[in-house]
Amino acid sequence: MPIQFAVLASGSRGNATLVRAEGAGLLIDFGIGPRAIAQRLESVGAAWDHVASALLTHTHGDHVDENAFRTLAKHKVTLHCHEGHRAELARYDAFEALSTLGLVRCYDERPFLTPGGMRVEPLALSHDGGPTFGFRLEARPTRKARPVSLGYLADTGCWTETMADALTDVDLLGVEFNHDVAMQKASPRSPHLIARNLGDRGHLSNDQGAGFVGAVLDRSSPGAVRHLVLLHLSQQCNDPALAVQSAHAVLRGRGRRVNVHAALQAPAHPNLSVEPRRRHRVASKQARRPHASRPEELSLFPAEAWG
Repeated sequence: MPIQFAVLASGSRGNATLVRAEGAGLLIDFGIGPRAIAQRLESVGAAWDHVASALLTHTHGDHVDENAFRTLAKHKVTLHCHEGHRAELARYDAFEALSTLGLVRCYDERPFLTPGGMRVEPLALSHDGGPTFGFRLEARPTRKARPVSLGYLADTGCWTETMADALTDVDLLGVEFNHDVAMQKASPRSPHLIARNLGDRGHLSNDQGAGFVGAVLDRSSPGAVRHLVLLHLSQQCNDPALAVQSAHAVLRGRGRRVNVHAALQAPAHPNLSVEPRRRHRVASKQARRPHASRPEELSLFPAEAWG
């Protein structure tokens, strides 16, 4: 069974992503209500009963829904949050009930294992929502299979070389492509909100997201990063075509073959099956075709359509 990576919702009106291996699912954020999550899970062939744990990036309202805490408790789902999240989450009675049941685990910047056996490496991000994290996740489709590596990085105003190092050689890379800078500046939003979104503690633009993707690709082996998922696109200040165009430009410039998927606010999309990567074999000099490294001779998978 491959690893399932399904974006249930992505955007300013709510975020949630399912990562599932051998039936045990991990929910990254739950910023939409439990009924909506149930409907999106059903649409990708899963259910709340398949969710063993939840992982919180930060405490902004589009990543945490109070009613979802009750559903986590009902299904005995373990919640992994940062210690710095607890003070904000304590205002929710349902979070306190979940904690009383012993279902809350606090992570720091060290790697840890979820109850379903996934390895999670937190990555500190730069965002104004209090402590905010991206993740490198590793899961095995079966006990003896090679692990599948997934990178998830959203809600950050800037990126660093350390972040790119941490996500080297992932099989799937999810990165925020929140806004087009020109659209953000021309929007009717308040000057304060525009400055916040463009700042180092706001959100990545298409160009910044593409720059991060390029940094990861430059560090990665030829067979890595088979899927690129564009996350948290603004519905007011971005156009999926512009985001995909920025992604294509950085891929084309490096001669990479990558499937590009623009995540949706609704419905659930994309829903991907990620197989373990085959070991990359370097061809001998005699076996190499002349000029095989020319970018124009390498094909590029087309992006999926938005909606």
